[in-house]
Amino acid sequence: MVVEQVAGVAQMRLLVVLGLISLAYFVVWFSASDPVGYAPLFWLLTISLGFKLLRTLHEWYHYVSVSEPVPPAGQVPLFSVDILTTACPGEPHAMIVQTLEAMQVITYPHTSYLCDEGDDPYLRAACERLGVVHVTRKLKVDAKAGNINNALRQATGELCVVLDPDHVPAPDFLDHVVPYFTNSQVGYVQVVQAYGNQDDSLVALGAAEQTYHFYGPLMMGMNTYNTTQAIGANCTFRRAALNSIGGHAAGLTEDMHTAMRLHAAGWQSVYVPRVLSRGLVPSTLGAFYAQQLKWARGAFELLFTVFPRLLSRFSWRQRLHYLTLPLYFLSGLVTLIDLAVPIASLVLSVYPWHISLPDFALHLAPLLGIGLLIRLKAQQWLREPHEAGLHLAGGILRVGSWWIYLLGLVYTVLRVRVPYIPTPKEGNTRNEWRISVPNILAVVLCAAAVKYAGYVDWSPYSRLMAFLATCNAAILTLAVGMGQHSWVRTLVADFQERPLAGLMQAGRRAVAGASTQAHTLGAALAMSSLLMVGGIDVTTYAVRESGKFASAAWLLDGGTRLRLGIQQSYPSLVLPVKLSPFSTYPVLPSQAPDVVGLPLLGKIPLETITALQRQGVTPLLTWTVPSSTVDWQPMISALGELKKPVLLRPVLASSSPATFRQDWQALVQKFRAAGLSHVVWVWTPPRAAALPAYFPGEEYVDWVAAPYAGGTDEEGAHAASYAAYRHQLATCIALHQKPVMLLSSAASPGNNQLARQIRRRYPEVKAIIFQPRSRTRSVPLLTSRKQYTQVALNSN
Repeated sequence: MVVEQVAGVAQMRLLVVLGLISLAYFVVWFSASDPVGYAPLFWLLTISLGFKLLRTLHEWYHYVSVSEPVPPAGQVPLFSVDILTTACPGEPHAMIVQTLEAMQVITYPHTSYLCDEGDDPYLRAACERLGVVHVTRKLKVDAKAGNINNALRQATGELCVVLDPDHVPAPDFLDHVVPYFTNSQVGYVQVVQAYGNQDDSLVALGAAEQTYHFYGPLMMGMNTYNTTQAIGANCTFRRAALNSIGGHAAGLTEDMHTAMRLHAAGWQSVYVPRVLSRGLVPSTLGAFYAQQLKWARGAFELLFTVFPRLLSRFSWRQRLHYLTLPLYFLSGLVTLIDLAVPIASLVLSVYPWHISLPDFALHLAPLLGIGLLIRLKAQQWLREPHEAGLHLAGGILRVGSWWIYLLGLVYTVLRVRVPYIPTPKEGNTRNEWRISVPNILAVVLCAAAVKYAGYVDWSPYSRLMAFLATCNAAILTLAVGMGQHSWVRTLVADFQERPLAGLMQAGRRAVAGASTQAHTLGAALAMSSLLMVGGIDVTTYAVRESGKFASAAWLLDGGTRLRLGIQQSYPSLVLPVKLSPFSTYPVLPSQAPDVVGLPLLGKIPLETITALQRQGVTPLLTWTVPSSTVDWQPMISALGELKKPVLLRPVLASSSPATFRQDWQALVQKFRAAGLSHVVWVWTPPRAAALPAYFPGEEYVDWVAAPYAGGTDEEGAHAASYAAYRHQLATCIALHQKPVMLLSSAASPGNNQLARQIRRRYPEVKAIIFQPRSRTRSVPLLTSRKQYTQVALNSN
């Protein structure tokens, strides 16, 4: 079959290339950032992210090959054609008769059939009146496929058209379809499945929106790959092709099953992107969920049972197509993960990803932005003007269907049978509360988890999980609201009144403007976003890897792994300094400590500091500042001789918060004015209760130090001292990106149980300073001004 690319494909390919670069850039950064937090939640959330990225790639794969079939030139032979539609008990008579009447108006010569499962006298009379062949059967097997196959035993046409009873064909339907059958290899031709009842309810709108991209750019891409999907309505088959596979294949998704068998038999497929009929989408949650459960159960059944048997007979593109298409319904399991991970994280106070949130947003932003540009660009291939937009109703409805899709998967695994019931076509004016119970329960669980976390663990990382849980609850609340039809009608009526009508129109204009910009400036915007993020990364890397921080860039932001250190009791150590590994546990480095704490009780031990730095160890100098009148010049001069970074942790003796902030700022400014750019400032809050009041400002603090009590192997007791500080840190946004150093009163662990627990539970903690194993001559940690009364800083 000859196809030709449509306008806009070249620019789409450029956008997709930029999208692939942004995706690769994000994946490489994410993998290199050591993001593993609490392992079970990490892998669940990573699987969810990976699924979404694969779905995005699946769409882009079709967007880059959008095409239309080329009608054959010359005289088209006359084919004999049968047009079939079905009827099941309970379906509205008026709807079926309307379709029969439209079938008879089709201009191309044909014979019409009604496959009536109920042998309805009214429909039999209508067929007689309209000249339609009425067919029924006594042995009812294989559901819709069996009903059609029964009629085909009487039909004799070379081609047969299958219409759903709610789809009204246009008079020129066959004129646009029949010519493609002059190619003897074409087994079936599918046309657009469009709808006319989108305005009946929000459910109907959402259900229709879910089909717009499928029948637009996705199916047009399938045209190129010979993977056009046969749909249960508006599909025209060659009788010889159907006979070669034994007729319509049975199943809950008989259309997909039939297409699989035809492709496996070597037949070609064609998609004609024209609206040649209009049907009805489900307008209630009950009808929509029943339809989706049937499709999910049928699609998974084909994936698990039919696909493996036909795999060797498919082309590689068909293998990819029939492997990925049913995975749409796997979104139910993925949505369950998206719901469960934030809830579990908030309840257990553990976090899946230990990464910098601003960095995550920075590297994900280009991918999201380019993805949106590609999506908007693809809307040029939608079939009708009214289909353009953000399709929010369709997205909300899909998320709200998670438990239906999950049921389809579970039923397939457990071999639970789902009966083939035609999708209800009549609307419902009542509110649908009972069928929304699973989503209501999920909303309650999300809200309860957020509330609980507010009491026990309100940190920046828990706030992120709370934000995700709140978003999930909001989306599911909207999904529940879509089924409350009387409320929706009232709300829609209110929005149609001014001034709300003006807001709605302004929103539509904004979306239309964004779509226009995507068409004209999409590539430029995508390229700019990639260059911006790349420039930020290059600049950050250059700053981190140049100068005095080249070998210890983690001191600037905490880095990606947990650093361990030892607090010494004396400022000078025996030289050369002998350091032994902490452990070989994977969480910790099997090498010397990263930090060695040195209390300043006399002159600055430059020889010891230099020896430590040569061994790759960063010194942490701790001292008490008795007053604001200390002469800092000797210390500044001594530190100026160092070539590598050093951590400074002064403990101020200021009494009031205002005086404390003023003294700390003055101290930092004096050192900076002297040109000491290799000094890293570690701030120790005087007390947890008033931590924000004592905070001297973001530009004056590099790290935050807090006590971590020991004395037991139970992690909860260890954390008791830090918990109060952590709650206060969470209330100050400026401190959210400051790495935390814990000053543990415990000796360095023989095993690393404590460090492992801290790393899992407190992702903001980037360093732990332990006491030495031998405590016989040690002194307490400097966490307040009362711990030392004398400091000599005037000699060197």
